[in-house]
Amino acid sequence: MYQQAETLTPGQSLAGFDICIVGAGAAGIPMAKRLIGSGKKVLLLVSGQARDRGRPEEKRQSIYRGTVGSFLEKVDPIFLDRSRLHMYGGTTNHFGFWSRPLDPWDFSPRPGYREASWPFALAELTPYYEAAHAFGHFGPFNYDDLAFWERVLYARSFPGQAGDALEPAIMHAQYEESLHDFQIQFGEELKDAENITVLFNAHLLKIDSNASQDEVMQLHCATLENGQKGLSFSVEASSYVLAMGGIENVRMLKLSGDLGNNEADHLGRGFMVHPLLTHAAKVRFKDGIATDIRNFFREQQVRLNPPKDKGGVYEHVAMPLVNPEYIFDYDVFNAWGILAASEATLSREKIGNFRIVLYFLSPDEAIVNLNWEQVPNEASSISLNLEKRDPVFGQPVSHLDWQLKYEDKRTAVRALELTEHFLRKHGALSYDYVTDLSGGADNWTFGPENPAALATGDHHMGATRMSETPEDGIVNADARVHGVNNLYMAGCSIFPTGGYANPTLTIVALSIKLADYLKAL
Repeated sequence: MYQQAETLTPGQSLAGFDICIVGAGAAGIPMAKRLIGSGKKVLLLVSGQARDRGRPEEKRQSIYRGTVGSFLEKVDPIFLDRSRLHMYGGTTNHFGFWSRPLDPWDFSPRPGYREASWPFALAELTPYYEAAHAFGHFGPFNYDDLAFWERVLYARSFPGQAGDALEPAIMHAQYEESLHDFQIQFGEELKDAENITVLFNAHLLKIDSNASQDEVMQLHCATLENGQKGLSFSVEASSYVLAMGGIENVRMLKLSGDLGNNEADHLGRGFMVHPLLTHAAKVRFKDGIATDIRNFFREQQVRLNPPKDKGGVYEHVAMPLVNPEYIFDYDVFNAWGILAASEATLSREKIGNFRIVLYFLSPDEAIVNLNWEQVPNEASSISLNLEKRDPVFGQPVSHLDWQLKYEDKRTAVRALELTEHFLRKHGALSYDYVTDLSGGADNWTFGPENPAALATGDHHMGATRMSETPEDGIVNADARVHGVNNLYMAGCSIFPTGGYANPTLTIVALSIKLADYLKAL
């Protein structure tokens, strides 16, 4: 059911819940949906409102306006405000749900590049990836079936040659607002669920734990009314889940006495995004590239007829829709091909994983777009800025000091060199670098108005990373905070590594996995 926090009695304590989920975005909503009918009494705290669409109200969004370090100031000074939304549905309100699972080698250490790894293999997450796939109505979970996608896209990739460093891969996206805005797609189900209470205008201010900080006792919350702090209330539950996003999860733990931090001071460290060069290079081909190869790299809308029985075959529908309303009878989404590094390439080169998108301007000319994996970096961190307070609740804001290492530059340089070699094998006549990669990261091309500039991929990851032992991270393989018996984390902050894939599908998969774990307690 839906409920408004401002209708509570000041000082009221909400108790009797099995699970309290804080945050209703790409992590919190999938968890709540998975728990419908579970027999667990669930409270979902939402900072926004049921009517939220597009952008949050100004005062609420202002809570997210923290400060950034000198490097991020040059790359994207408004990153904290621009890349996240303080509202029901969270950042699902301004994304296209670009989708692809992580590669198997993203889960393991890669000697010579990084020792960080996930505490389980891809196989453990695959069933949850398949369930997460349904959130985007993406059709079959068959990213590796290139024959299927080449048939659907009327396309083929560059023919493989011996020694190729790159290989084709498939991406999906969902631009239908009623699907990629999670609060729109699942709002009515949550509203009607007898065991789910969705409490709006509920802002978490502090987590109260016992003296030894090994158990959460209650949450201190407040409403936002007329642009100011409204009434205060508290929440008690058996288990608590922070699903507030890759930055706010950290901020809240730090506001709560560094709750969950370890002796190595890992809380807030290792923050990652996907560095992005949208116009890294321009390539020209001696002879025009065939239409079907260009089709492989061209983003296209796909319509599939779902099977009538479980395990059946998806049928590609090529005929135009007679009535636009029929679109909801099918799985309709966008798909396209990219070039990605092979496992052998990453092992040999000792670099981060990366992907290349080719945007063809004409049959003989294309722009090279590069997105790559950032190596975990303890100096890239989230902290509290004690000198600046948010304008509503008066709490210290987040300070994000995003930093790159030499390994990140080396990945970008080698990725573009390997791409040049690959494309020259397939007919490239010239390959001109657009972005200046000389010198250190501080000497790269900057400026939001420059298409060749280094950009951030808006994918917050890693600052409460998952690890097998408390010495190496903040949460364990079940997403429980090491040393805190009843506190769990959901979302991108628990990623130990990032790969190149957009993180949302993995966020949803991990959230469903956590929901099933809590359901079994």
